[in-house]
Amino acid sequence: MKPVWNEVPVLQAVAYEGRGGHGGSRPILLRLEDGRVAHVKLQHNPQSTRSLASDWIGTLLGLGLGAPFPKVILVNLPWEHLPRIPQLVRIRWRPGLQFATEYIPAARPVSPRIDWPTVTNWQDLPLIALVESWLHNQDVKFSHLLVAGEDARALRLVATDHGFILPGGPGWTVEGLRGRRYHFPGVGPISQLAMSLPLRFDFRAAVSACTGVTDRELAELVDSTPKEWELSTRRRRALVDFLRHRRDRLAGVARHLEELWNHGKPPTAAVAGGG
Repeated sequence: MKPVWNEVPVLQAVAYEGRGGHGGSRPILLRLEDGRVAHVKLQHNPQSTRSLASDWIGTLLGLGLGAPFPKVILVNLPWEHLPRIPQLVRIRWRPGLQFATEYIPAARPVSPRIDWPTVTNWQDLPLIALVESWLHNQDVKFSHLLVAGEDARALRLVATDHGFILPGGPGWTVEGLRGRRYHFPGVGPISQLAMSLPLRFDFRAAVSACTGVTDRELAELVDSTPKEWELSTRRRRALVDFLRHRRDRLAGVARHLEELWNHGKPPTAAVAGGG
Protein backbone atom coordinates (compact mmCIF):
# COMPACT_ATOMS: atom_id res chain seq x y z
CA MET A 1 0.00 0.00 0.00
CA LYS A 2 1.30 3.44 -0.87
CA PRO A 3 1.74 5.61 2.28
CA VAL A 4 -0.29 8.50 0.90
CA TRP A 5 -0.87 9.88 4.41
CA ASN A 6 2.70 11.24 4.27
CA GLU A 7 1.82 13.31 1.21
CA VAL A 8 -1.29 15.14 2.48
CA PRO A 9 -0.76 18.92 2.21
CA VAL A 10 -1.63 21.36 4.99
CA LEU A 11 -3.15 24.50 3.50
CA GLN A 12 -4.76 27.73 4.66
CA ALA A 13 -8.28 28.72 3.65
CA VAL A 14 -8.79 32.15 2.08
CA ALA A 15 -12.51 32.36 1.30
CA TYR A 16 -15.90 30.79 1.95
CA GLU A 17 -17.52 29.30 -1.16
CA GLY A 18 -20.79 27.95 0.25
CA ARG A 19 -22.32 24.85 1.79
CA GLY A 20 -20.87 21.49 0.90
CA GLY A 21 -24.12 19.53 0.77
CA HIS A 22 -26.74 18.37 3.23
CA GLY A 23 -24.82 15.72 5.17
CA GLY A 24 -25.04 15.35 8.93
CA SER A 25 -21.52 16.70 9.38
CA ARG A 26 -22.60 19.96 7.69
CA PRO A 27 -19.56 20.36 5.44
CA ILE A 28 -18.64 23.63 3.78
CA LEU A 29 -16.69 24.64 0.69
CA LEU A 30 -13.58 26.76 1.21
CA ARG A 31 -11.16 28.22 -1.31
CA LEU A 32 -7.57 27.45 -0.41
CA GLU A 33 -4.37 29.40 -0.77
CA ASP A 34 -3.35 27.37 -3.84
CA GLY A 35 -6.61 28.24 -5.64
CA ARG A 36 -8.35 24.91 -5.19
CA VAL A 37 -11.77 24.55 -3.60
CA ALA A 38 -12.04 21.99 -0.80
CA HIS A 39 -14.99 20.12 0.67
CA VAL A 40 -14.32 20.64 4.38
CA LYS A 41 -15.57 18.80 7.46
CA LEU A 42 -15.00 20.87 10.56
CA GLN A 43 -13.92 19.82 14.00
CA HIS A 44 -16.78 19.79 16.52
CA ASN A 45 -19.40 19.25 13.79
CA PRO A 46 -22.73 17.58 14.76
CA GLN A 47 -21.27 14.13 13.98
CA SER A 48 -18.29 14.83 16.28
CA THR A 49 -14.63 15.47 15.62
CA ARG A 50 -14.05 11.72 15.46
CA SER A 51 -15.95 11.64 12.15
CA LEU A 52 -12.91 13.46 10.74
CA ALA A 53 -10.66 10.66 11.94
CA SER A 54 -12.92 8.08 10.27
CA ASP A 55 -12.90 9.99 7.01
CA TRP A 56 -9.12 10.34 7.19
CA ILE A 57 -8.54 6.62 7.73
CA GLY A 58 -11.18 5.43 5.26
CA THR A 59 -10.30 7.79 2.43
CA LEU A 60 -6.54 7.32 2.76
CA LEU A 61 -6.85 3.54 2.95
CA GLY A 62 -8.67 3.57 -0.38
CA LEU A 63 -6.25 6.03 -1.96
CA GLY A 64 -3.27 4.02 -0.78
CA LEU A 65 -4.70 0.97 -2.55
CA GLY A 66 -5.37 2.89 -5.77
CA ALA A 67 -9.15 3.24 -5.41
CA PRO A 68 -10.79 6.28 -7.04
CA PHE A 69 -11.32 8.27 -3.84
CA PRO A 70 -10.93 12.08 -3.68
CA LYS A 71 -7.61 13.67 -2.74
CA VAL A 72 -7.24 14.53 0.95
CA ILE A 73 -6.20 17.94 2.27
CA LEU A 74 -5.70 19.23 5.81
CA VAL A 75 -7.10 22.73 6.15
CA ASN A 76 -5.72 24.86 8.96
CA LEU A 77 -8.33 27.22 10.40
CA PRO A 78 -7.09 29.30 13.34
CA TRP A 79 -9.25 31.83 15.15
CA GLU A 80 -7.32 34.55 13.32
CA HIS A 81 -9.09 33.56 10.10
CA LEU A 82 -12.49 34.81 11.27
CA PRO A 83 -12.04 38.26 9.65
CA ARG A 84 -11.07 36.52 6.40
CA ILE A 85 -13.99 34.05 6.57
CA PRO A 86 -16.73 35.77 8.64
CA GLN A 87 -19.28 33.08 7.71
CA LEU A 88 -17.59 30.84 10.29
CA VAL A 89 -19.28 32.72 13.13
CA ARG A 90 -22.56 31.02 12.14
CA ILE A 91 -21.06 27.52 11.97
CA ARG A 92 -20.27 25.00 14.69
CA TRP A 93 -16.51 24.45 14.58
CA ARG A 94 -13.26 24.42 16.52
CA PRO A 95 -9.93 25.94 15.39
CA GLY A 96 -7.10 23.76 14.19
CA LEU A 97 -6.76 21.16 11.46
CA GLN A 98 -9.93 20.30 9.55
CA PHE A 99 -10.46 17.31 7.23
CA ALA A 100 -11.03 18.12 3.57
CA THR A 101 -11.13 16.52 0.16
CA GLU A 102 -10.58 18.27 -3.13
CA TYR A 103 -13.91 19.50 -4.49
CA ILE A 104 -14.95 17.78 -7.71
CA PRO A 105 -16.76 20.28 -9.94
CA ALA A 106 -19.68 19.17 -12.10
CA ALA A 107 -19.82 15.80 -10.36
CA ARG A 108 -23.16 14.02 -10.14
CA PRO A 109 -24.40 10.82 -8.48
CA VAL A 110 -24.11 7.70 -10.57
CA SER A 111 -27.19 5.65 -11.43
CA PRO A 112 -27.83 2.13 -12.80
CA ARG A 113 -29.46 3.94 -15.72
CA ILE A 114 -26.21 5.64 -16.75
CA ASP A 115 -24.97 5.29 -20.32
CA TRP A 116 -22.34 2.81 -19.14
CA PRO A 117 -19.75 3.18 -21.98
CA THR A 118 -19.20 6.81 -20.92
CA VAL A 119 -17.48 5.72 -17.68
CA THR A 120 -13.84 4.74 -18.14
CA ASN A 121 -13.04 3.01 -14.84
CA TRP A 122 -15.70 0.38 -14.17
CA GLN A 123 -12.76 -1.94 -13.43
CA ASP A 124 -12.39 -0.11 -10.09
CA LEU A 125 -15.78 -1.28 -8.78
CA PRO A 126 -14.44 -4.49 -7.15
CA LEU A 127 -11.77 -2.52 -5.25
CA ILE A 128 -14.29 0.14 -4.17
CA ALA A 129 -16.69 -2.51 -2.91
CA LEU A 130 -14.01 -4.46 -1.06
CA VAL A 131 -12.61 -1.36 0.65
CA GLU A 132 -16.09 -0.24 1.74
CA SER A 133 -16.77 -3.74 3.11
CA TRP A 134 -13.43 -3.75 4.92
CA LEU A 135 -14.23 -0.38 6.53
CA HIS A 136 -17.71 -1.52 7.59
CA ASN A 137 -19.20 1.42 5.70
CA GLN A 138 -22.92 1.46 6.50
CA ASP A 139 -23.40 4.72 4.60
CA VAL A 140 -22.82 3.61 1.00
CA LYS A 141 -25.26 5.60 -1.14
CA PHE A 142 -25.65 6.49 -4.78
CA SER A 143 -25.13 10.10 -3.69
CA HIS A 144 -21.64 9.10 -2.49
CA LEU A 145 -20.77 7.45 -5.84
CA LEU A 146 -20.05 10.25 -8.28
CA VAL A 147 -19.18 10.47 -11.94
CA ALA A 148 -17.18 13.44 -13.12
CA GLY A 149 -15.03 14.65 -15.97
CA GLU A 150 -14.73 17.46 -18.49
CA ASP A 151 -15.52 15.09 -21.37
CA ALA A 152 -19.03 13.62 -21.03
CA ARG A 153 -17.85 10.65 -23.09
CA ALA A 154 -14.99 9.85 -20.69
CA LEU A 155 -16.30 10.15 -17.15
CA ARG A 156 -14.63 8.74 -14.06
CA LEU A 157 -16.32 7.09 -11.10
CA VAL A 158 -15.29 8.46 -7.66
CA ALA A 159 -16.36 7.11 -4.25
CA THR A 160 -16.70 9.79 -1.56
CA ASP A 161 -17.58 10.37 2.10
CA HIS A 162 -16.13 7.98 4.67
CA GLY A 163 -17.13 9.76 7.86
CA PHE A 164 -19.66 7.06 8.79
CA ILE A 165 -17.52 3.95 8.58
CA LEU A 166 -17.08 1.45 11.46
CA PRO A 167 -19.83 -0.18 13.58
CA GLY A 168 -21.74 2.63 15.26
CA GLY A 169 -20.53 5.32 12.88
CA PRO A 170 -18.80 8.32 14.55
CA GLY A 171 -20.03 7.03 17.92
CA TRP A 172 -18.15 3.73 17.65
CA THR A 173 -16.67 2.12 20.73
CA VAL A 174 -13.77 -0.25 21.31
CA GLU A 175 -16.23 -2.90 22.51
CA GLY A 176 -18.37 -2.35 19.40
CA LEU A 177 -15.39 -2.92 17.12
CA ARG A 178 -14.56 -6.17 18.87
CA GLY A 179 -18.13 -7.41 18.69
CA ARG A 180 -18.58 -6.64 14.99
CA ARG A 181 -15.13 -7.36 13.61
CA TYR A 182 -16.45 -10.19 11.42
CA HIS A 183 -19.69 -8.53 10.35
CA PHE A 184 -19.64 -7.23 6.77
CA PRO A 185 -22.59 -4.99 5.87
CA GLY A 186 -23.88 -5.00 2.32
CA VAL A 187 -22.74 -2.48 -0.25
CA GLY A 188 -26.16 -2.35 -1.88
CA PRO A 189 -25.83 0.59 -4.29
CA ILE A 190 -22.46 -0.65 -5.55
CA SER A 191 -23.84 -4.14 -6.11
CA GLN A 192 -26.98 -2.77 -7.76
CA LEU A 193 -24.81 -0.75 -10.12
CA ALA A 194 -22.48 -3.66 -10.91
CA MET A 195 -25.35 -6.06 -11.59
CA SER A 196 -26.94 -3.56 -13.98
CA LEU A 197 -23.82 -3.40 -16.17
CA PRO A 198 -23.23 -5.77 -19.10
CA LEU A 199 -19.81 -6.62 -17.67
CA ARG A 200 -18.42 -9.53 -15.72
CA PHE A 201 -16.28 -8.58 -12.72
CA ASP A 202 -13.08 -10.21 -11.53
CA PHE A 203 -12.01 -9.52 -7.93
CA ARG A 204 -8.51 -11.01 -8.04
CA ALA A 205 -6.65 -7.69 -8.26
CA ALA A 206 -8.81 -6.12 -5.54
CA VAL A 207 -8.27 -9.07 -3.18
CA SER A 208 -4.53 -9.02 -3.80
CA ALA A 209 -4.32 -5.28 -3.08
CA CYS A 210 -6.34 -5.42 0.14
CA THR A 211 -4.91 -8.59 1.63
CA GLY A 212 -1.40 -7.38 0.79
CA VAL A 213 -1.66 -4.53 3.30
CA THR A 214 0.61 -5.30 6.25
CA ASP A 215 -0.10 -4.86 9.96
CA ARG A 216 2.62 -2.21 10.05
CA GLU A 217 0.99 -0.24 7.23
CA LEU A 218 -2.36 -0.33 9.02
CA ALA A 219 -0.73 0.94 12.20
CA GLU A 220 1.06 3.74 10.33
CA LEU A 221 -2.18 4.79 8.66
CA VAL A 222 -4.14 4.93 11.91
CA ASP A 223 -1.28 6.63 13.76
CA SER A 224 -1.10 9.33 11.07
CA THR A 225 -4.48 10.70 12.22
CA PRO A 226 -3.97 14.23 13.60
CA LYS A 227 -3.69 14.10 17.38
CA GLU A 228 -6.28 16.83 17.91
CA TRP A 229 -9.04 14.68 16.42
CA GLU A 230 -9.67 12.87 19.71
CA LEU A 231 -8.41 9.40 18.84
CA SER A 232 -6.84 7.98 22.00
CA THR A 233 -4.06 5.40 22.00
CA ARG A 234 -6.55 2.73 23.09
CA ARG A 235 -8.88 3.58 20.22
CA ARG A 236 -6.03 3.60 17.71
CA ARG A 237 -4.97 0.12 18.79
CA ALA A 238 -8.56 -1.12 18.58
CA LEU A 239 -8.89 0.26 15.05
CA VAL A 240 -5.73 -1.47 13.85
CA ASP A 241 -6.92 -4.74 15.42
CA PHE A 242 -10.35 -4.35 13.80
CA LEU A 243 -8.92 -3.72 10.32
CA ARG A 244 -6.35 -6.50 10.68
CA HIS A 245 -8.93 -9.15 11.54
CA ARG A 246 -11.27 -8.06 8.75
CA ARG A 247 -8.51 -8.00 6.14
CA ASP A 248 -8.09 -11.74 6.56
CA ARG A 249 -11.77 -12.35 5.70
CA LEU A 250 -11.91 -10.21 2.54
CA ALA A 251 -11.29 -13.07 0.12
CA GLY A 252 -14.57 -14.65 1.23
CA VAL A 253 -16.41 -11.35 0.85
CA ALA A 254 -14.99 -11.04 -2.66
CA ARG A 255 -16.14 -14.52 -3.67
CA HIS A 256 -19.68 -13.69 -2.58
CA LEU A 257 -19.75 -10.36 -4.42
CA GLU A 258 -18.23 -11.78 -7.58
CA GLU A 259 -20.85 -14.53 -7.73
CA LEU A 260 -23.64 -12.03 -7.07
CA TRP A 261 -22.44 -9.45 -9.61
CA ASN A 262 -21.86 -11.98 -12.40
CA HIS A 263 -25.03 -14.06 -11.91
CA GLY A 264 -26.87 -14.53 -15.19
CA LYS A 265 -24.28 -12.74 -17.32
CA PRO A 266 -22.94 -14.56 -20.39
CA PRO A 267 -19.39 -15.89 -20.12
CA THR A 268 -18.57 -13.96 -23.30
CA ALA A 269 -19.21 -10.58 -21.63
CA ALA A 270 -16.26 -8.22 -21.26
CA VAL A 271 -14.45 -8.57 -17.92
CA ALA A 272 -13.62 -5.63 -15.65
CA GLY A 273 -11.26 -5.57 -12.68
CA GLY A 274 -9.22 -8.67 -13.53
CA GLY A 275 -5.91 -9.60 -12.00
